[in-house]
Amino acid sequence: MEALFRKILCPVDFSRISIPALELARKLAKQNGASVILLCVIPAASACEPDLPRFAEDNLRAVAHKWLANEVRYDFAVRIGEPATAILAAAEELGADVILMATHGRTGEDRARLGSVTEQVVRHSTRPVVTIRPG
Repeated sequence: MEALFRKILCPVDFSRISIPALELARKLAKQNGASVILLCVIPAASACEPDLPRFAEDNLRAVAHKWLANEVRYDFAVRIGEPATAILAAAEELGADVILMATHGRTGEDRARLGSVTEQVVRHSTRPVVTIRPG
């Protein structure tokens, strides 16, 4: 049987809600012989800090080592920009077969006021998007 996914894009924001997404990405990658691409998006407003991309890359390396090493192939990428747009562009550029991401699960006024990166990705993605809500 052919693998369903070969490249899994997993955006992480280094919060605790990223952990269930990492675990699921690892499981799906193992089942499909796929690789996982960890992505960190730095909002453009924060990008003026010159060490931030290197800091993000170092953290992605540590996260990958802790959650994926010795079990699946992985790579990582750092992008600067509006998160949903950057995630969608990275998925296209990196050839991801699926985007797997955690959601904060905001509802009502919080979601209306703050928006939802996950919701924007789901609405505009040309590839499957798997979401996981912690808890």
